[in-house]
Amino acid sequence: MEISYPYNIQARRGRPVLSNMREVIGVERHSAEVSSRPAAELPPPLMTVEEVALLLRTSKGAVYARYARGGIPGALRLGRTLRFDPRIIAQWLSANSASAGGQS
Repeated sequence: MEISYPYNIQARRGRPVLSNMREVIGVERHSAEVSSRPAAELPPPLMTVEEVALLLRTSKGAVYARYARGGIPGALRLGRTLRFDPRIIAQWLSANSASAGGQS
């Protein structure tokens, strides 16, 4: 029994190349069944440590130290990097400014 693969036997640069690309993907790239979400529904990009430090007017080291003590909410560890959800940071800042007697 012979198995048929959609890959071309001769690969370019060591990677297999699809021989019948139109059949695999289809002629029309956009269909009514598959639609991406509008940009308004996407969450905002995560903030870096540098961006949080600028927002808090402090150093990166102070942000890392405060995160280690559990003082900054909304932090995500992505491998060796630390990212923050800007929506949670905004809520945290508004709650802290209201409790400190600042403007709400």
